[in-house]
Amino acid sequence: MKRKLRVLWCGESSFLNTGYSVYAKELLSRLHSSQKYEIAELGCYAAADEPKIKDIPWRFYPALPINDREREIYASTPTAQFGEWRFTDICLDFKPDVVIDIRDWWMMEYQNRSPFRKFFQWAIMPTVDSEPQQEQYISTYLNADAVFTYSEFGQRVLEDGSNGHMKILDICSPAANFDFLKPAANKKQHKQKFGFMDGVTVIGTVMRNQRRKLYPNLISTFRKLLDENPSLHHNTFLYIHASYPDVGWELPYFLKKYNMGNHTIFTYKCKSCGSFFPSFFQGSLISCNRCGQKSAVMPNTNFGVTTAELGEIMNCFDLYVQYSICEGFGMPQVEAAACGVPVISVDYSAMESVGKHIKAEMVKNKDFFWDLNTHSKRSVPDDDDLLKKIKKFVGLPQSMKSKKGMDAYIGVKKNYSWDKCAESWSKYLDSVQIKDENETWLSEPKIHEIPESVPSDLNNKDFVDWSVENILAGQENIDSYICLRILRDLNSGQSMSGNFGVYYNEFSEFENNIAASNFNQETAARSFIELRHTINEAEHKRSEMVSCKDDSWKSEFLYGVKP
Repeated sequence: MKRKLRVLWCGESSFLNTGYSVYAKELLSRLHSSQKYEIAELGCYAAADEPKIKDIPWRFYPALPINDREREIYASTPTAQFGEWRFTDICLDFKPDVVIDIRDWWMMEYQNRSPFRKFFQWAIMPTVDSEPQQEQYISTYLNADAVFTYSEFGQRVLEDGSNGHMKILDICSPAANFDFLKPAANKKQHKQKFGFMDGVTVIGTVMRNQRRKLYPNLISTFRKLLDENPSLHHNTFLYIHASYPDVGWELPYFLKKYNMGNHTIFTYKCKSCGSFFPSFFQGSLISCNRCGQKSAVMPNTNFGVTTAELGEIMNCFDLYVQYSICEGFGMPQVEAAACGVPVISVDYSAMESVGKHIKAEMVKNKDFFWDLNTHSKRSVPDDDDLLKKIKKFVGLPQSMKSKKGMDAYIGVKKNYSWDKCAESWSKYLDSVQIKDENETWLSEPKIHEIPESVPSDLNNKDFVDWSVENILAGQENIDSYICLRILRDLNSGQSMSGNFGVYYNEFSEFENNIAASNFNQETAARSFIELRHTINEAEHKRSEMVSCKDDSWKSEFLYGVKP
């Protein structure tokens, strides 16, 4: 009997409260229920003793360390958090036919340079939140066997950046869970249940507290709205569903600076009884409205609200605002529209694609700036235009507000569907030919002997070519972009080095860890040799796996993997 296609998903664990996690949960649930594939998940930020793993019906590999020795290794390698340090062992254990990743370049690029890359099809859907994309990103994506995008914007940017050489198979946008995210039967009564008096207008946003989310601008614009329209003081509020503290803004500072403490509401959820409730900001830990325990916090990626609870929160909003310099998609826009809440968004990146489909009001771009981390353009939205659009909405009669909400709802139902998303991925997976394992994972291991010396009379280009052929044993073991980069560094005599050796991207968000250093053929040879050692170590381990009749080759963490 023909075996099932084995699909390995790499990403943030499907039980967390992030956009990547929601996508994983919704898609993998559908792929698994089809019973056509054998599914496994490499779950980043998951510990082996996490109780939620028991509820996952597919094979699950937690990426966090299990002992002190592993914790030391994990802490020393920045890409460990993205799953790189587990990837080789997981591949040998699961032997995937297809590896899928939908994250940022620096989270997934290690899969492209895996010693086992030739054994699996690589299907990716990279987040494209701005343009242009870096040459290194484009080079990596061109090596994938299948490329999907989150949005029409992402498709255009990748096709333009590759001069038409990258063919996007499909746009597989995230969607909303319409079982839990839907308009309230009676919005007035629903809002009253959460303490909002009749006639109160709530303008809300659901964005992680990150630096690219324009919380200071949103708060200051709301202050200006109140100052210019005194009649709104007692009945118009800003609702921020975000976490504090987090990796982004010092939210209390901006509440104080713009005197918005009495006009800004946050979500709190109790760690003791599980209840959630809106409240003015009282700190990062407060007493619960229900049980009285001082254990209510602002929800975060590890302790967040459920999809049903998010629907209840969004149904308190009369208007949703997505205000950011860029987005790879901006899923809360779709979730708000699913609740019948009209949306204001920014006319740039994936927001422009999503906004078009859900009939959002689009804030103009006042200007653009170049981001040093990514060498891409980012939007500077026009705060005055945002103010004008919020003011116009607040002044509309209720019938027009309701119509705009219905337009958003119709748009999201028409354009965003998890079932449609799963159908597209399934269409690709069904096209993948299942290869005999004796040609891939169980094939004869190739341990390449490293030359004892390197010729000393080669020019830089010939040196790189010689090293690829004689040290690495072929071009298949290194990205062509990296070869060009090594040649560039040899010609200049210096290299920007950091945590990733020759694979380090000096424009990534790890740029604080880099420094210029002298670079010559001797230095480059050491890098090539190190890469070959990594490949040989992986092949040695595969040799053990192939020859063993039991599980004695396995690393310790694999013994605790479920199921």
